[in-house]
Amino acid sequence: MRKLQKNRLRGTFFVLPAFLLHFCVIVIPACSMFYYAMTDWNGLSQPNFVGFDNFARMIKDTDFLFAIRNNLIWTLLFMTVPLVLGLGMGLIFVRAGKIQMPLRALCFLPYVISAAISGKIFTVFYSPYSGIATIFQQLGIESLSDFAPLGDQNQALYAAAFVDNWHWWGFVLVLMMSALHQVDSSLYEAAKIEGANPFQTLVHVTLPQIKPTITSYFVFVVIATFTTFDYVWIMTQGGPAGATELLSTRIYKTSFLNNEAGYGSAMSLSVCLFALLVYAVLKKIQRKVGEKE
Repeated sequence: MRKLQKNRLRGTFFVLPAFLLHFCVIVIPACSMFYYAMTDWNGLSQPNFVGFDNFARMIKDTDFLFAIRNNLIWTLLFMTVPLVLGLGMGLIFVRAGKIQMPLRALCFLPYVISAAISGKIFTVFYSPYSGIATIFQQLGIESLSDFAPLGDQNQALYAAAFVDNWHWWGFVLVLMMSALHQVDSSLYEAAKIEGANPFQTLVHVTLPQIKPTITSYFVFVVIATFTTFDYVWIMTQGGPAGATELLSTRIYKTSFLNNEAGYGSAMSLSVCLFALLVYAVLKKIQRKVGEKE
């Protein structure tokens, strides 16, 4: 008994430094956000209490509202494109036999590459001077010779989102394949005996069985997309003319470039509360799905 208690104390001793570091770097700043969100703090001077003025300002801030719109589009793209690709390829790969693992590893490679490197690679790829546009010029395809989506306000957001989707879809593929491997093969045999075609089997057998995994993926997407910063900042920094501005980049610019840390804290707090609300709704749906299963 004493030995067990001693081992517990020893374990606590080793964990304590990491806990204290986390508390000082994460917990304290996160809690202070509630206070600074109600001040006009610029990051340096003494903060002055302004109540809910920052939140009232957000409702009229067109830049912030536009960033919300972009973030919702980004989230929708992240919820659909990698899922459709991952599930579609997963359905093919699970029947690939011995080459299943090499194919999975090959598709997983983009996820291994860091976001910074991926962003830089595609910045060059999208460049009109060194990217795919030069290939179109050499091929004589004049209509695409000036292809530069990062400089186009209508295409920039989707071009940046494509990079994020490309980076993550291999991870989603592995996730979907793991779920597909857990589906009882006898269900497919029963569906075949009943005369179900591949589409009916997908809708009535496969999707219901992997629904908990898909719901968990949606929860992950909400958290991931509301904290996306690296791809946009590396490739466009929110440009051109705010076309790729996300909530994370808007908050960063407001807090550190415009020296409005109080207003930036109010933005951060609002985004956190909204993300928690969406997370709670999705978790409730996930729980109901689990109960039905």
